[in-house]
Amino acid sequence: MADVENKVSTGRWVKVLLAVSLGLNMLVLGAIGARLYTHRGEALQPHNMREASYGPYSRALSPQDRKIIGEALRREAGSLRQNLPKIKETFQALILALQAEDYDRDAVHGLIAEQQAMGLKRQQVGQRLLLERLDSMTVEERRAFAKRLQRTLRRPRTP
Repeated sequence: MADVENKVSTGRWVKVLLAVSLGLNMLVLGAIGARLYTHRGEALQPHNMREASYGPYSRALSPQDRKIIGEALRREAGSLRQNLPKIKETFQALILALQAEDYDRDAVHGLIAEQQAMGLKRQQVGQRLLLERLDSMTVEERRAFAKRLQRTLRRPRTP
């Protein structure tokens, strides 16, 4: 009986984590798209958009850890500034495909899948770097991180 309850409980957590992961991907793509089209292609300013943002985890990291992980993320996945031409290209192609007289379902699906893949790659690299840092922390560092994470989760985030 306990085994059945554990499997059900584990299955729920997997579904929750998958939903959160999809949500993060969509937030990243939405933020990039909004940035591109509300500012009409102006160059990204590093202080205006956090490149290594991983939500509450990023906010709970120490400034030094955040900097180290951000630099590693840019080395491995490229900076948003480096990826901007490709991101713009996929959005422009998507807009053209949506405006076309004959709707090309495969093209639209492919472009959105391409955007998701770019965001997912960045998310996966960021997640791996975060986990590597957590794995290397001392007990005191992990406890301090947990305390900051707990504080971050309690405090409402304002734009």
